[in-house]
Amino acid sequence: MKTIITGKHLDIGENLKAHIEKSITDMVAKHFGDILEVHVNLSKSAHAFETDLSCHVSRHFVVRAHAEDSDPYRCFDLAMHKMDKRTQKYRARLRQTRRHESAVEKEQAPALTYVLNTESEDNGQDENPLIIAEMNSVVPTVCVSDAVMHMDLMDQNVIMFKNARSGKMNVVFRRQDGNVGWIDPT
Repeated sequence: MKTIITGKHLDIGENLKAHIEKSITDMVAKHFGDILEVHVNLSKSAHAFETDLSCHVSRHFVVRAHAEDSDPYRCFDLAMHKMDKRTQKYRARLRQTRRHESAVEKEQAPALTYVLNTESEDNGQDENPLIIAEMNSVVPTVCVSDAVMHMDLMDQNVIMFKNARSGKMNVVFRRQDGNVGWIDPT
């Protein structure tokens, strides 16, 4: 397992680095068995610290967590706690690595980003926000429940997937009431 720890506007000391590596090693042994790599990004903004935690579980599967706090140790521990809760929910499914390797399409769109609608008025209020098309993601071929699992573990509000049963593109998304919506076009 490769662990990458970076700090933005922050010098990460040896004690914090040792704490992070020990926590990650314990979490990986508890939930995953073996993973490809872990990215930990700690940053300081104004008076708070932010932690972005990203674990590459398999070739096409990432689990993410984010936390903010006034103490860097507590901030990292909050992100680990969020990741721990998410992975406990899907623990049995995550251990079935064959399921993830065969279920994900190997085709990738080119890693491009487009920004549309760059004109904005100078009145301070932007009525038309920037439209940013991010096209560097893999579209998994999974069932609906696995798509919801991917969405939860990647900490996203929406995910597009190819339905394993119908072969059509579908979307699952987090609704404002907290439930999950599923779009299955006919």
